[in-house]
Formats: sequence, C-alpha cells, structure tokens
Amino acid sequence: MAQRKIKVRGVYRSASHLPIWEVMEKARIWQKAGLDLVSFEYCAMPPDAERALFKGEIDFISGDHLTPYGLVVQGKPIVSIASPVNEQNASIASWRRIKSLRDLRGKRVADTPMEGREGGFHHGRGNHMMYMIRAGMKIRDVKWVESESSDEQFEALTSRKADARFISGGGERYKKLGMHILPLGPLPMINGPTLTTSYTVLHKKKGLGEALVKALVLGIHFAKTQRQRTEKILDGLNRRTGEDYQYSRLERMPSKPYPDAQAIINAYDLGCIKAPEAKKLSPMALWDLHYLRELDNSGFIDRLYRRRSAKA
Repeated sequence: MAQRKIKVRGVYRSASHLPIWEVMEKARIWQKAGLDLVSFEYCAMPPDAERALFKGEIDFISGDHLTPYGLVVQGKPIVSIASPVNEQNASIASWRRIKSLRDLRGKRVADTPMEGREGGFHHGRGNHMMYMIRAGMKIRDVKWVESESSDEQFEALTSRKADARFISGGGERYKKLGMHILPLGPLPMINGPTLTTSYTVLHKKKGLGEALVKALVLGIHFAKTQRQRTEKILDGLNRRTGEDYQYSRLERMPSKPYPDAQAIINAYDLGCIKAPEAKKLSPMALWDLHYLRELDNSGFIDRLYRRRSAKA
C-alpha cells in the first residue's frame, strides 16, 4: 500500500524564487519526496506570510530572511531549515565614474524605501545597505531618493534627480545612456528560496521537515544533472511569466543547501536594523539544520551524485 503523501501549502516572497519551484513541480519532485503541494501562491509582504504561517493557513514560506529575527526574539516558533542561495551580486550605475562605494558619500542614491507600506523590510535595499556597511560607510552617508517603483527609480537616475543606483546584471541599458558601471562583487547574504516554516507546523505534520529538505535536495539534483530538461522547463516558465530566468541561477545552487556562515551574519545584522531587540539573539537562533544534516549524514545526497557519475 502506497504511503499517504503529506499535504503542504506554501507561499513565495519573490518571483525570482520560481525557477527551482517550477522545476520541482514539472519534474514531480514533490511527489518523490512524499509531499502533495496543494497550493503555492505569491505573497508580497512578510507580515502577511508570517501571519498565515502562524495561523496554520500555510506550511512554509519561500524566502523571509530578515524580519523573522524580530519574531524569534518575541518567542514565535518561526524557523529556517535550508538555504540554496547564499550570496548576492550588485553593481553601481552612476553618471560620474566612481572607484569605490566610498565615493558615494554625500551623493543621491535611488532605491526602494527600507520598509514597505505594511511594515515589510525590503531585502534588496538591505543588501545595498550591507554593501555600504562592509565598505566602512554609514547608511546616512548618502541621500536616499526612495520609491517603491523600479521605473521611478530609473527615471530619477536618468533625469539626474539621483546620482547613482544599485543595479543587478551588466547594466547595458545604463551604459547606452552614458553612465558608468562599478561591479561590487559577491555579497554573502541569505536570499532566494530559503525554506522557512514553524515548529508548530513541523510538530503537527510528522515528517514534514525531512520531506521539505529532501524535496529541495532532489530539485537541485535534477536541475544540476538534467540540464536539457531543466532548460525546457525554464523556457516554459519564461513564456508564461515574460521573465528571462537563466539556467545559471540553478546551476550555482549547492548540492547540499546549507547556509553560509557569513551570509547568516549579514542577514542577521540587517534583521537587527529592523528589530534592534534581536541583538540579544545569536545569528543562528533562526536556524535548525538538523533535518538537512541527518539527510546528509545518511549518505543520501552523496549517493544521488555518485549514481549520476557512474552513469556518465
């Protein structure tokens, strides 16, 4: 008799998380891990996702990296159990050539507000602030020209209401306008489709933590070892969404999705900007990696990749 699958409901905090979840759906990874994904919807604001999690309306959140520290210090049972993305890359587009971030002191920088309209912390803005902090700057060293709209931020820069803007990618459209691009290099940071859930859910649904981690591991394995099939899945996702998701973002995911230590510290530091009371916590207070460690220690992940190597 087939074992009954655990019904699971989730939300994702950013459309940038979709590639791995799309691969897992199309490759029937959820079912292979013993799960039945009955709903998976977009949720823009962290407070909404967290409220649904604590009410038992959902079982996990894809993402939610910074605001949970303020919840942990309140005694809320939120927990992160795996992280397949541990760094962020950004560049600066500016009208005047700059040699380092420190050259932005006193300049106007277009960006999102630090907090959203409903109390959420904008992770992208947080990443940009962390770049500055690691460069020895203070957040107030620049004048922030803030807008929720990416188009309005772009307009602020092109109309010279702002002197610079943090960007992702190569910045070709900015170069065409005569701007200069300064790559900032990788920033250790927890971001992307982190598995975040609650102990209430994990205790209620026996085996859920193990199954969620196993599903993510299997999804990453499929993407890394089945490139043609994965690219076909991404092509379908791009046609449906109008985005341009590239295989490289999946290829970079680690076979064992442990969080990077410095990435945790940087995310924690940003979380403490939002909730200073969380400074009494350890950066690890949000994390429980025993589900992943037990799967790893069993040899399951190593066997997956050895099996692939043997076939090759």
